[in-house]
Amino acid sequence: MKFKQDFFVRTTVIIVAMVFLIAGAKAVRYTIMKSVLVDEGAGHGMLEMIKHDTTLMIEENQTEEEIGASERTVKIFEKLNFFELTTYEGFEIYITVLWNIILMIIIFSLRKKLNMIQAIFLILTILVLNIFNFNLAKEPIQMLYFVLMYVVITSKALKDSFKYILCFGILYWASVTFRTYYILIALFMLGASWICKTFILMKDRLKLFDVVVVITALGVGYFLLLTVAKTAMPEEYSELIRVRTRETEARTDISNWITNDDSNLVLFTLDYLIMLIRMMVPFELITFGPKYWPYVAYQVMITFYAVMALKNIKKNHKSKNVALYVYLGFLCGSATFEPDFGSWVRHEAAIAPVLFVLADMYKFKQSRTDLELRKLEKMSEGD
Repeated sequence: MKFKQDFFVRTTVIIVAMVFLIAGAKAVRYTIMKSVLVDEGAGHGMLEMIKHDTTLMIEENQTEEEIGASERTVKIFEKLNFFELTTYEGFEIYITVLWNIILMIIIFSLRKKLNMIQAIFLILTILVLNIFNFNLAKEPIQMLYFVLMYVVITSKALKDSFKYILCFGILYWASVTFRTYYILIALFMLGASWICKTFILMKDRLKLFDVVVVITALGVGYFLLLTVAKTAMPEEYSELIRVRTRETEARTDISNWITNDDSNLVLFTLDYLIMLIRMMVPFELITFGPKYWPYVAYQVMITFYAVMALKNIKKNHKSKNVALYVYLGFLCGSATFEPDFGSWVRHEAAIAPVLFVLADMYKFKQSRTDLELRKLEKMSEGD
């Protein structure tokens, strides 16, 4: 699928417009979505820890992993609190400024010109980050790990195979230092890359049967994960089932459609595959009203870029494929525990630096070998 682009937007124009985009995002956050995002924000509990040097109060349905991640987030923001801030709004302004500077630096490294779809995607990313993520919460810290991955993936000094290893190592490091479930994302990254290399890269042309095989392989992998964990790691298995079957009061809850009974792991696996589709194309949110439509558009764009990267996996720069494997691992891992679409959009937006690579917004220099292979492919297509 190719699109003829007659109109391009310079990244410098978007950077200049960031002040207005940030202001608009914060206006939405503190008006339309204030009751959900601000008044009930987890940052209020973190602020009390910072002000009174106390441990986090255990809330209903909050796991030990979530508490641990919150406490580690508090320690990091305590060290960054050079201005001795004591209010929720003060921290939000500070984090908004600091993280938007990081985002701006990344945008400066992207292509000088973006096509219309890329420009809209970048604008939506800026809006989503400033509405959901850039405040006193775990997501800003989570984003830093993916900023590091962006540096690795776009590095000109590292070999592509080493970039893959380093990204896996960063995910493992994140599981040790921040959130333990990142080890699950790392494992799904390995599985996703194996499936791609075995069932996609080895094919001259993908057919419907190949797509069915890939989906089946993913389902079998998840089924085996549950089966092994049930026997070898019963505590981890119980937690995995608990987070997938929990229900929230959120309007955007994404609980299982088929079953919450783990006695039938085949049905449980089928629910998982359905969950992946629901997360990739959340059209069910359209009926919830216009305020959810921008998120639907944002997610559909991400899915579009992921599908196009898979379709062109043989032609992609190998570094871009590393970003693809990271995203697929993140998607497949997230489908095992995300309770609602609100959490999903926050967590997914935090990996924005990797998404920029996936969206072909960073220009990799093709090696001489790659260029020669591309010429040969064009010649063979002409024949």
